[in-house]
Amino acid sequence: MKDAVIYARYSSDKQDEASIEAQVRACREYAASKGYTVLEVYADEAISGKGSKTASRKAYQRMLRDVNKGIFDTILIHKYDRVARNLGEHVNLEKKLKDRRVELIAVAQDFGNTNEAKIMRTLMWSLSEYYLDNLSSEVKKGHRETALKALHNGGCAPFGYDVINQRYVINELEAGYVRKIFNAAANREGFTEIIAELAAAGITGKRGKPIKYTQIYEMLRNEKYTGTYIYTPQEEERREDRRSKPNAIRKENALPQIVSRAQFMEVQRIMTERKQTGKKAGYLCSGLVYCQCGAKMHGMRTTRKGHEYFRYYCSKKCGAHIVRMEEVDKAAVEYLHELLSPEKQDRIADALRQYQAGESNRAADFTRAIQRRINEKQGEYDALMKNLSTGALPAEVVADIGAQMQGIKEEIVRLQETTPPVDFTVDQIKAWLEVLKDSADEKAVHLLIERIDVTQKEAKTDFNMTSTLKSVLGEIGCGDRT
Repeated sequence: MKDAVIYARYSSDKQDEASIEAQVRACREYAASKGYTVLEVYADEAISGKGSKTASRKAYQRMLRDVNKGIFDTILIHKYDRVARNLGEHVNLEKKLKDRRVELIAVAQDFGNTNEAKIMRTLMWSLSEYYLDNLSSEVKKGHRETALKALHNGGCAPFGYDVINQRYVINELEAGYVRKIFNAAANREGFTEIIAELAAAGITGKRGKPIKYTQIYEMLRNEKYTGTYIYTPQEEERREDRRSKPNAIRKENALPQIVSRAQFMEVQRIMTERKQTGKKAGYLCSGLVYCQCGAKMHGMRTTRKGHEYFRYYCSKKCGAHIVRMEEVDKAAVEYLHELLSPEKQDRIADALRQYQAGESNRAADFTRAIQRRINEKQGEYDALMKNLSTGALPAEVVADIGAQMQGIKEEIVRLQETTPPVDFTVDQIKAWLEVLKDSADEKAVHLLIERIDVTQKEAKTDFNMTSTLKSVLGEIGCGDRT
């Protein structure tokens, strides 16, 4: 009698422990019929047969080490694809076993030892590799089709969303914090308090880990929050493309929106600006100052004889003189007082009244959009109901349809409870502008000033301001001689 061992494996695609048992049973039956003594069973569970995964198969690696010890003469497997799905791996394994005088037999594919049998074995090895490559292609195709329907394509949903029947739905608790984070970023505020609040409430990320600055940065860059579905079939090769995703599948207004497109773009501008300028705390106008050559001016701090000096210099070093930071700050504060004078505040209020005059139309548009969405969901619900009415469906199919219908009903209720966003009143806006005028801090400067252009001619330096309210007030410039 010959001594043999059994190797069995199942991957995670539609297989389980029962697959291991079936393989072992078939190998034992073969061993009994051929007079083999089975010494041991090696089994790997939920591990792919792909070549790159071979090192992760602990039982397989242990069996190869035992081959060198000369403990057994034969390895029994159910089919050749259990040891590998790669032709090269099969060839290497056969050479290794041949050198140790160990025979590999696939009990369900035992072609014997003739020349024809060798050809059949090679054919089986090639088919195994083809299957894996084809499976990968089919999986990618399936992911693409799923993406074109704007359905969840695997992995964790972004914080702020849940996935029900492959569709994204808003998790109202998490979405509230997403909005807080975007509001803080738009107002150039920190996230320390929000992180502490999340930790105190026991709210974690989708993977169960505490939310820190890294996760917040990813949230602020995630365009899905604007309602845009994005799926990248293959990772971009160029590093600079991995954020912009030029080849991604994109579907606008395919997801329930958590933050507005306008706010998202403003936050992207602020984050990019901070990244480019190396924003330093205490620099009132950091990121807003431009040299007359068009380049940004960076803030710097120098120390001389125990005194600190803060200045702006041209990032391109065009030869323009450095500018004292306190002079830029003084010009910005004076500009804000001019910008928010009573006369200008009245003009802002007039513009707001004109905007609010169309409130009823906007509310009606909003209501119509919500109703269209409700009608779409109701159509999906009715279609599922029709499927149920056909009868003779398996219990698991009925249960699945029922779960889908329940999810749709819940989404319809949420849509019915959605109300149009409420704008601030004129009095609230004017009071807020007055507060900004009185404080004139970094937050106010960055909120109301878009850029500061520095022009120098001989001994004269002018600071020309551009307001974020220029569409309301027109272009307003302010020069300050130093």
